[in-house]
Amino acid sequence: MSADQVFSSGEMQLVTFALGQEIFGIDIMNVQEIIRIPSITVVPQAEKYVEGVTNLRGYILPVIDTRTKFGMDRIERDVSSRVIVVDVGGKTVGLSVDAVSEVLRIENDCIESAPAAVSGVDTNSITGVVKLKNDKKLAMILDVAQICSIDQPSGSASKGIKKGRDNQVIREERKLEEVQLVSFLLGNEEFGLEIESVREIIRYPEIVKVPNVAHYIKGLISLRDTLMPIIDMRVKLNMGNEEITDSTRVVVVDIDGTLVGLIVDKVYEVTRVPKDTIFPPPNAIGNEAGARLKGIARLEGGKRIIMLMDLRDAINCEDFQDLEQIESKNSSDEENGSFEEEMDEEQMVVFRLAGEQYGVRITQVQEINRLSQITKVPRAPEYVEGVVNLRGDVIPVIDLRKRFEMEHKEYTEFTRVIVSDMNKKKVGLIVDEVLEVLRVPAKLLEETPDILQHKQVQKFMDGIANLEKRMIMMLNLENVLLEKEWQKIAQISLPEAKTSKANTPKLKKQGRRSVSDD
Repeated sequence: MSADQVFSSGEMQLVTFALGQEIFGIDIMNVQEIIRIPSITVVPQAEKYVEGVTNLRGYILPVIDTRTKFGMDRIERDVSSRVIVVDVGGKTVGLSVDAVSEVLRIENDCIESAPAAVSGVDTNSITGVVKLKNDKKLAMILDVAQICSIDQPSGSASKGIKKGRDNQVIREERKLEEVQLVSFLLGNEEFGLEIESVREIIRYPEIVKVPNVAHYIKGLISLRDTLMPIIDMRVKLNMGNEEITDSTRVVVVDIDGTLVGLIVDKVYEVTRVPKDTIFPPPNAIGNEAGARLKGIARLEGGKRIIMLMDLRDAINCEDFQDLEQIESKNSSDEENGSFEEEMDEEQMVVFRLAGEQYGVRITQVQEINRLSQITKVPRAPEYVEGVVNLRGDVIPVIDLRKRFEMEHKEYTEFTRVIVSDMNKKKVGLIVDEVLEVLRVPAKLLEETPDILQHKQVQKFMDGIANLEKRMIMMLNLENVLLEKEWQKIAQISLPEAKTSKANTPKLKKQGRRSVSDD
């Protein structure tokens, strides 16, 4: 309801609230509810007054810090702090306030014009003032639409999800001379699976035991309402003990249309391997062991060996008979709907940055590496950490914390570099930690709220995955930098790429190091 409509009737009801020593009021017709301060996910490079987003009963609610909006200092939240949920033109927004006072019924005759200036408050947001009966103070009546309005750039990112899917089609083009692998450890040995067979990677879950099955079949889990058997590959291949640590992961694979979870000691990395480095298993390997391998990748001059696993041979017919017994509880209706569900999902790499979770579509990710030696580049932008040597290619590395103007943090054993081919250029992005590879139903991907569609945010935000207990902010990596910034990146690495081999900086190649998590 507009201000003109409010003042055209005989009276109005105000929800009043406090910000410091000032009292403000909002037309009750704009107020949906009042809640305590929830858990809020911070959005990088949003306007300073945008506190973030939260999950309100399954809906994404952007929250505005009203103090910051009005030029006041932020204060610590206390038991009186509240979020007023308002409706603005069909869009829901939360306004964080110090305390909600009361609901007042005000005669229009008591409403006076807004003053010319009010201690830092934008008077365009004030439609009038009213004197409180039981107090000498004035309550300023706010225009909610004005507070929550934000200029929309042309080509708003509300279309970001669709645009991201269009980019996904483009990124399906693979280099024929390379194979993309997910590598993992079983004991001290490194194995690999072609990424096309890997559906997602999850932390070790609670597993329901099943009697009378092979000892390496640990039981069942429910993955998005579908029962999935779990096989311990360490036991299956006699590759160590069954200890569960913080690094233990379950790699979810698709074997001829059947989803199976494989327990591994540690997911090592996602990498691209040249086909000419993959060789057939040696004849010396016995038939039984050799049948489980489809090749052996020799990297780093033979110092690193990745054994490529053939899932159809590793999980043999007898295993499938056991799996069929386990999955007998799954209805045919679930099987018929699985293809449609798969086509309506987004697969993403989820990583952590400054305590928040972000996701990028897996089609934008070429590989995920540990942090290797970085060579500094003079006169580079502040967010460019330097360049690294990736199998002979010199690529620039961007620190996403610096790019998003977040607080600096020392690199740790969990720090990872996500390598992406963006704007026809390989670039590495430093993140705090890579958490998992996840499939998210498209119905859980929502457009970024309008209040966040501003400046740089509307470019790199590609929607929000609104899951039951967390939010994942989707990034479009191609838009993390502006066009002029991409030009600077090109200038950084081009001279490096053209230098002779003798002049190329020798960087320490990534070795296999033990870390406590991946």
